[in-house]
Amino acid sequence: MFDKILTRAENITVAVTFAVMTILAFVNVVSRYALHGSLSWSHEIVTALAVYLIMVGTSAATRLDLHPGFTLLRDTARGWRRVAVVVAIGSMTLAFFVLLGWLGTEQVLTQMGQGRTTPSLALPQWTLSLAIPIGAVLGSIRVIQHTIVSVRTSAPAPADVVDAQTKEA
Repeated sequence: MFDKILTRAENITVAVTFAVMTILAFVNVVSRYALHGSLSWSHEIVTALAVYLIMVGTSAATRLDLHPGFTLLRDTARGWRRVAVVVAIGSMTLAFFVLLGWLGTEQVLTQMGQGRTTPSLALPQWTLSLAIPIGAVLGSIRVIQHTIVSVRTSAPAPADVVDAQTKEA
């Protein structure tokens, strides 16, 4: 149930964010040619939405196993070696997301303390930077899920199951 809700939230966030970015960029281009002036605030919103899109998209890519990676070791290993490689990869990826979340949170807290705002819209800067720790938390959840599923699908069968299957054959 949690996975379905999170997946739906990721998909909706990515779709809506991309649609808004596309519309704003298009309106800005039309404004430049038709009105001979750009909408200065649109660039700020598109940039902020891009950060959210990237961070939530990273989580979705992790869920779908579409993130870039070198899979030679994982794909060629068998049995317990494959499990060890999958756990090692999951652990390192989780460590990355934890570090990213920690640094992102530090950045948000610093910006909150300084009271920084964006130039055009005067939005609190931390609301834009909040995408980093949010994406890190989502990515961490997805890495843990993906690692568990990968271990379950590649785990060697226990000896007693193998013995029972051998006796039946």
